[in-house]
Amino acid sequence: MGMNVDFTLGEKRKEKQWKYQRSMLRTLSINDMKKDVQRRFFAHEGEETVSQLYLQDFCLDMGIDTFLLGAEFARFGYYGESEYKVMQRCPEEINAQIDQTVAQFTAWLNLDEAQANVYKDVATGYIYEWWRQGFDEGKKRYQLKLH
Repeated sequence: MGMNVDFTLGEKRKEKQWKYQRSMLRTLSINDMKKDVQRRFFAHEGEETVSQLYLQDFCLDMGIDTFLLGAEFARFGYYGESEYKVMQRCPEEINAQIDQTVAQFTAWLNLDEAQANVYKDVATGYIYEWWRQGFDEGKKRYQLKLH
């Protein structure tokens, strides 16, 4: 007896998005992302503490989400919008990722306001970078698929 594959439109769209995300994740080097996290956030740290290990993982999660967000908006870039303009399409998501990252560092490392502001700059650079990488990879994918 064949399975009844009766997708609603929403489920079909979700499945398509999921497939796209999976294919995008294959292009992502978690190792490169780890190195970037090390370089940006932990360049001056000594041996790995529990909080550092937790924060590294947290940064990787944020980076992966951000990469996928960039990839999701890549079609606008493919159709001719500048990277800057496309970024303006998802400011809430991008700012939320920056703020969540800063909040985690602030909580785990007991940062004061001045220190938190330094981390905000670092987190902004990091989130922008991985959004951009997802955006670029997504654009490449559209070019391959549509030509």
